[in-house]
Formats: sequence, structure tokens, C-alpha cells
Amino acid sequence: MSTPSSIPTTALSRHLPAALQAQHHVDRARALRQQGLNAEAATHFARAAELDPTRAELRLMVLLHEGTVLDEQGRAEDALACFERAVLKHPGAADAWAALGMVQNSLRGPQAAEASFQQALQIDPTRCDVIEKFGMVLQDQRRYEDAALVFERLLQLKPDQPLAAGRLLHCKMLTADWTALDHLQRRVEQALAAGQLAAEPFGLQGYCTSPGLLLKAAQLFSATYHPDRSPMLAPATLGAGPKIRIGYVSGEFRNQATSVLLTEVLELHDRERFEVYAFDNGWNDGSELRHRIERAVTEVVPIASLGHLDAAAAIRARGIDILVNLNGHFGRARSHLFALRPAAIQVNYLGFPGTIGAPHIDYLIADEVVIPRDDQRFYVEKVVYLPHSYQPNDSQRVVADTPSTRSEVGLPDEGFVFCCMNNVYKITPAMFDVWMRLLQRVPGSVLMLYSDVPEAQSNLRREAASRGVAGERLVFAGPLGHSQHLARMRLADLFLDSWPYNAHTTGSDALWAGLPVLTCTGPTFPSRVGASLLRAVGLPELVTDSFEAYEALALRLAIEPGLLSGLRERLATTLPHAHLYDTPCYLRHLEAAYRQMAERAQASLPAQAFAVDALSQQ
Repeated sequence: MSTPSSIPTTALSRHLPAALQAQHHVDRARALRQQGLNAEAATHFARAAELDPTRAELRLMVLLHEGTVLDEQGRAEDALACFERAVLKHPGAADAWAALGMVQNSLRGPQAAEASFQQALQIDPTRCDVIEKFGMVLQDQRRYEDAALVFERLLQLKPDQPLAAGRLLHCKMLTADWTALDHLQRRVEQALAAGQLAAEPFGLQGYCTSPGLLLKAAQLFSATYHPDRSPMLAPATLGAGPKIRIGYVSGEFRNQATSVLLTEVLELHDRERFEVYAFDNGWNDGSELRHRIERAVTEVVPIASLGHLDAAAAIRARGIDILVNLNGHFGRARSHLFALRPAAIQVNYLGFPGTIGAPHIDYLIADEVVIPRDDQRFYVEKVVYLPHSYQPNDSQRVVADTPSTRSEVGLPDEGFVFCCMNNVYKITPAMFDVWMRLLQRVPGSVLMLYSDVPEAQSNLRREAASRGVAGERLVFAGPLGHSQHLARMRLADLFLDSWPYNAHTTGSDALWAGLPVLTCTGPTFPSRVGASLLRAVGLPELVTDSFEAYEALALRLAIEPGLLSGLRERLATTLPHAHLYDTPCYLRHLEAAYRQMAERAQASLPAQAFAVDALSQQ
């Protein structure tokens, strides 16, 4: 079958009026662009503008396509200049302002893009794609209430707009605005069950308890936004050298949760058997953690400014055998890059607790707590089971000397201190009910929560009051340096885990600080991480499987001082040799997994689930 680029211009088309010839070129250009043949598309857009020079729409198309190609090539500054010319020459074109806003957001941040999206919406208030982008830049500025209003407007205009209902729900959860939350959640989950992409996979994990729906959302999202592009590159092969070359791809090689967990793994990789690269889709924040990463790896390769094909070429040039996706559907992900399949083996690891839902990701690294064997059907990747826990840790994390007293962080000197230092979007009304009943049953107790968002604090205090608990019994803790954050958690008595999205990095932080964590397991990966951490640290009795059991045990720990002090003493004793913080042993298991993946690929065998045998601690 002929492609649009191979169809010759017929004699008939050459004798058509210029306007019809121009439209013929526009149609061909659009078809070529859908195939990713942007250079040929540009030729046809330009020819259309030549044939019909009085048609302003065609001149605008040429500029917009030029800017889009420049952006895809990683030439963002040139794309910005192109779109600035477009709005100067076509100030009444919503498309031009929207395109400018997209590049401004990428280069300068959401605040820089806000005015351009507003201008586009003044020109055409019904543009649902621009309304969506406007809501997203407000959300990225942490203006969650404003973003929620925008997403509500979007749903009014187009009730089936992909992702809109899920984005609204996530914004509401970020501020603990629980009005009509059940109705909105049912709407999202019913739409997903019907095959409609109603929510992003990451936000969905905060409230969805169905592994099947999480799988469906991930598959729909990947197929829609990051379809397989592997035919654009020659098939990748494993290198013939003595070392396996590992490429970690992340937008968070800085002072961020994923790097907090992973940095010591990078430092301890066996350099006799592995060569390690960091492909950075983010930025250098100048932190000590970033300096450790730079010292640990063979090379930090910046790819944020590279187009997808150029980033893939950078990976191929370094002979990467195993490319590790540390983002999945979270953070500054580079999913288009993995869709090109630049490496023979591609792995989903650590940053996103679930399936990416894409056929071009071969393996997912987990443990048998977070993904029971019978649940493998909910994951597109083949599951690789590490012993003890899937989560790496950094045994070099320092707990600061300060804050050293409760009063320094706004806590009462006397009374029991419950805490949950997870992000507010992880707090669900059902779990909040449990927490408020505990405050009622434990006189003088308080609950420390992590938030510096005034709207969230106000909403949570109001929700507490509606449950018969004075709002001032909620104490809000804002951002601190990581070592001070650990010291602050040490001042609490008991960490109450959230559900169905448990504490992940925050959970291992709390345990490292000597704070017992009480968790409740659920049916999804994010709801089982707490159990994984507690088993790996030797405190399985703090794992419950129902809200009733969770509440009963929390109450016992609060009113029986000897029970809690005994757990704290055990935790302090086990920390130095707990599996959860034995990074050298963990790394031997991880490297064994990498070697087995490479051996299968070397033997031309397809990816297959397997478990790594536990090795002795040294």
C-alpha cells in the first residue's frame, strides 16, 4: 500500500486551482506528520503557503509546524522563537498562543506559560485542549483550588474529555476537598471500566483499589500518549564486552525521593561487572545527593534538551544493554524514549509502583509482598522478585540533631503524637475517620500531618471538626531539609500509614529514624509497600489487613506504653542489620536480576518472570 509521501502529484492535481492544490499539500502534510515524517511534511506545508499566499491560515501552519519540529528535535529555544514570531504575526490565533505556552512551560516553567494559555482562551474559550493545559500549569504552581475550577469547567464543556475527571479528583485530594468525592471517583472508575481514559495512572493510585482498573488505565495511557515506536530504530542488541552496561533514566537525579533511595545502590555497583550511566531528564540542583550521583556513575548524560531520537542515539552510543525506567508514570518521565526501544532490555523500577502498561517494557522489579504471585496478570511486564523487599535504601542517611524538642515543631510537650507525613492526596476520608476516632479515644493526643498548603490545612481542620475533633489537634509540618525531617519524625510516637497509597520513601525514612509505622494492606502495589518495608525491617506485627484491626492496634499502642516502647527498642536493635537497610546485600540481589535478564536476552529467549534467590548477609 502506498504511503502519502509516495503518491505522485497527478497531472490532474497540477491543473487544479491554486487553492485546491494548496489544500492537497496540506492534507498530505498532515498525513506525513501523523507518520512522524516531519521533514517531508514541512515541505508540503511550505508549498501550500506558496500556492495560496493570501491565506493566513497556511502561513500560520508553516510556522507552527516548524516550531513543533524544532521542539521535537530538542531545539526548544529555537521553537520558542518560532512560536513568538507566530503570535506576533497572528495575534488572533489561539493555536499560536497555545503552542507558545507549551514551550514556555517546558523551558521557563508553568508561571511563564500561564499568560499565553489565558490569551488563547480569551480568543477561543471553548478550546478544551487549552483549558486542560491551563489547568495543568495552575496545578504545577500548586494552585490546586484554581486548577480544580478549571477542570470542572472542562468537564462541563466536554464530559468525556480524556483524563479531565481524574485530574479534577487529584486536585481535590491535594487540598483534602472531599465534597462529592465518592461521586467523582465512581465516575472515573466506571469510565475506565468502559475503556475510557478518565484518569492518569499516577493520580488514580491514590484512591483506586482495583488492580484491574490500574492495569487498564496504564495500558490506555501508554497506548494513547506513548505508543510503541520501536520500528523507527534498528533492533537493539546486547554488547559483546565483559561488562553489562546499565542506563538509569530519571528526571529526578537530585534531592528527591527516588534518588534518596537509590544513590547508595549507584555508588556500590560492582564496577568489575557493570558500567553505570545516569540519563538525566531533569536538572542539577547542586545538592550533595546530586554530587554523590555524579561521583557514582560513569557519566551523567543530560537528555532533557534532546529530542527523543537524539536521546535514543545517546543511549545507543554508550552501548546500553539494560535501560531502567525510574519514573514510569510519575514525575519528569521520558516515556517516548522507551517507546523507541533504544536498549535490548527495558525495566520498570522503583519510581512508579505499578505497571507502565506498555509492551516495550520487559520487566518490573518487585517482591512477593507488593505483587503476590497470583497478581502477575495485572502487570504487562514480567515480574522479577527480589527477596526481602523491592525497595533499595541509603544507609548513609543522616538524622540531624535538631529539631530535638517537640515545641520546636509545634507539638505539645506532653501527650501522644500520632503522625502521617505522607502527601495530603494520600489521605482518604475513610482513613481520616479512623484517625479522628483515635484522637477522640486517646485524650491529649495530636496528629502531625505534612502540608504547607493553606487550603489543605483549612479543609482538614474543618473535616476534623465535623467528626468531633478540635481542629487545633492537627499539627501541620512543612518542608525541612532531609536530615531535619528525619529528626522531626523521631519526635512522634507512632506513624499512621495512609491507604490505599502507603508511605514509600517516607515509610523507610520513618523506620530509619526509629519511628514505628502501622500499616494496613490492600489489593494494589501501592497499598502493600508498608507491609513490604515492615517485614524487611523485622516488624511484621505492625501489618494489619483491615481498618478494624488497624484501629484496634493503633489504640493499644497509644494506651499501652510498654507495648510501643518494646517495639521501638526492637526497631533500634534490628536497624543495623535489617534487610531493608543492607544495601550491599540488596545490590547483590539486584545485580543478579540484571545478569539473569541479560543471560536470557543473550540466549535469544523472551522476557520471563523469575525470582532471585536470597543470598546471605555479609
